[in-house]
Amino acid sequence: MRILFCDDEPIILEQLQGYVRDYFENIGQSLPEFAAYTSGDELLQAEKTADLAFLDVEMPGQSGIYVGSKLKERNPRIKIFIVTSFPDYLDEAMRFQVFRYLSKPIDKARLFRNLKDALYQYSMDTKEIPIRTLNGILVLPADEIVCVETLSRKTFLCTREQEMQTLDGIDHWRKELSLPCFYSSYRSFIINMRYVFQVKKDAIVLRYGDKTKEAYLARRKYTDFKNTYLLYLESIR
Repeated sequence: MRILFCDDEPIILEQLQGYVRDYFENIGQSLPEFAAYTSGDELLQAEKTADLAFLDVEMPGQSGIYVGSKLKERNPRIKIFIVTSFPDYLDEAMRFQVFRYLSKPIDKARLFRNLKDALYQYSMDTKEIPIRTLNGILVLPADEIVCVETLSRKTFLCTREQEMQTLDGIDHWRKELSLPCFYSSYRSFIINMRYVFQVKKDAIVLRYGDKTKEAYLARRKYTDFKNTYLLYLESIR
């Protein structure tokens, strides 16, 4: 894992790195790679991609908003923290799905909570799933899987790019896709809540790119799914 820090205030830059270092020491994990910069231009010239980034908004040269949007283009799964004293940038930052918006002065306890959430989401996004198909084994990030469906005694897996028959049945996939973003909406369906577009009384509409797919929702599961989905949304805010 690689974490970037960018702020034109040396004190804040050192404080952020110290807090993040403390977090990893507290949870007993090895320290990721760190890279620190005092301007957005310097960061973009030096870095191609990263997993987490802490960005100030107002800096010499390119703003943290611009830098964050460019980092998102290079790695859509990056978790970006906007760190600033200026809350006026909140709406602009949210347009490119900033993971969290942190105010200065930095609250260490709040940073720890948000970093825990970011690392958890990162682990879900990057977990790789082996898929046994008629043509061999394909390995994809769990995040790419839209849904799994059983139809006419065959099991199909739908990704953002294609739909394929899998040699493993729906029970296998219920165990394999035990991540919190997946939900078994019906005996023949498992859906990824990331792609939920609309919830009906008896169906869930999934949207990925310019495509949509409708998955059955058991009526007895409607309330449970609604509550689970709201908790999921809260976890990725």
